[in-house]
Amino acid sequence: MFIITVAMTCLHCKMLQRRRLSRGIMAMVLAITMIVVMGTVAGRTQTSQPHTTIANSQSIGPRAVVTAPEEEFIPPDDTYPRYMKLLYTALFKDYQNELRPVKNESEPLKVALQFWLKQVLKVKEKDQTVLVYCWLELYWRDEFLSWNPSDFGGIDKIHVPAHKLWKPDILVYNSATMNIKENELETYAILTNNGDVTLFRSMITDITCDFSVRLREFPFDKQVCFLTFSSWSFDGSKIKLAPVNGTDNLELYIHNTEWQLIDFNHKTYIKKYDCCPNPFIDITYFVALKRSPSYYIFSLVIPSAFITVVTIVGFFTPHSTTGENTEKVSLGVTAVMSTAIIMMMVSDNVPATADVVPLIAKYYIGLIFIIFAAALSTTFTLSYQMRGNLGERMSPTVRYYLFERIAKNPLLSWIFAVQLASKKHIGRAKTLENMFVFENSSTCRDSSSCRVSLTHSSDKKARLVQMEELTGEVVPHFPPVSDCENVSCASYSFKRLYECINAIEQSIVTEQEQKLIKFEWEQGTRIIERLIMIVYIVITFLFAIYMLVGRDEDLKLNDELMDRTKFQ
Repeated sequence: MFIITVAMTCLHCKMLQRRRLSRGIMAMVLAITMIVVMGTVAGRTQTSQPHTTIANSQSIGPRAVVTAPEEEFIPPDDTYPRYMKLLYTALFKDYQNELRPVKNESEPLKVALQFWLKQVLKVKEKDQTVLVYCWLELYWRDEFLSWNPSDFGGIDKIHVPAHKLWKPDILVYNSATMNIKENELETYAILTNNGDVTLFRSMITDITCDFSVRLREFPFDKQVCFLTFSSWSFDGSKIKLAPVNGTDNLELYIHNTEWQLIDFNHKTYIKKYDCCPNPFIDITYFVALKRSPSYYIFSLVIPSAFITVVTIVGFFTPHSTTGENTEKVSLGVTAVMSTAIIMMMVSDNVPATADVVPLIAKYYIGLIFIIFAAALSTTFTLSYQMRGNLGERMSPTVRYYLFERIAKNPLLSWIFAVQLASKKHIGRAKTLENMFVFENSSTCRDSSSCRVSLTHSSDKKARLVQMEELTGEVVPHFPPVSDCENVSCASYSFKRLYECINAIEQSIVTEQEQKLIKFEWEQGTRIIERLIMIVYIVITFLFAIYMLVGRDEDLKLNDELMDRTKFQ
């Protein structure tokens, strides 16, 4: 373009030369042409430079501003901001947000409330509070904030800071904190041309909840908590509070891992207070929660079951050789202490002023009582067994029921597999009588017969050694009969020997009888312990059934339940 312009200028100059124009005119035309050309080049350079900057800025990040092409460029229109400023000024010029927005003071202001439960954050049974996260939507009409959209550029809806408007003082009556500024969030309200106001509130609040009524089923309990919304200052003649239809939904609810939401409902109440002549209207939202017992089963119930099993196995521990079964008493005391420690862990999650005893506390109390009774019965069986050491004979009635009716019962024989006393144990006491063959001294008519009897016991010395090994006592030795000079001497030696042997025999018989009595008491004690073991297992099994069966009952929030929960 520049070359074509210069060529045309030169051609024009030649034409002027032909026409014999002066050189001054030619120089003037050439200068004007050069100025026009340079201005065109500079304008193009300035026009292309912003495009390069925008292109470079677009590659930097999201803060870049993209403009439309030159052929599609639309000049900015400030009509909307201008009308917005005018509308805002006109609305709030004489507006006072301290006054109730009604033109007729005798008419109540209708306020609609929509409640959205977002999440149950934490349940604190000990403090009897529930931390919830929820959304609120409030709808009302402000009669002082209406306009004609045609007067303000067709604007029919604006966003207004919430603190600029009059707002109903809707509060949570059963809040445990009552700290509104820290727990609630209000940003902007939506205002339409007919004065309808929509206010969104997000809140996290602690609500009080009475856990003592349904805590008796812990950890399988179901709790019903509620949130009561009402105006703090305006009664029913000033604010007519009503719920939005169809608000009982849980579309936005986030599930809690420990508590399952099983039902959700609301009800409107009209309550009269002593302070005010007119009643107040409140909307109460009820939440039915069911506890997930997995944590308590795996951390409390199952360890208690293992302690129970260990206690039951304690009844199978073998008897000590000395007859002292004190290890069973120690086992019972240890089990009681372990159960008491677990019960203390449970008490940390239960309100200290609870009017009812939780189910798991009843279970542990019963378990402690059973283990205590088992330890006490072990002490009883220990004293029962020690009677054998004292040589006291078992009564025939007790022996009959223990060894004949119980131990030999076909259904219970595999449980009471005890070693009963037999004739073999009784016959051991007579082994010494068969070792010697003596006749009474009065039967010896002459010395020859006595000599014959003594002669037949030629291995007497060996038999005495055997007797010493059996009794563990030293048997006195007497001179042989052949050393005696006459029959009277032999008869005297024989008599002394017979008396000693008879005393040893009586000692052995007495010892064997004591062993038999002790053995009989030990076997009877073992039968009694296993009877107690069966009773212990049955009671523990019944406790487990009572704990785990029949606890999944439905809980529906009907009018009766909601009224009882709110006014209990």
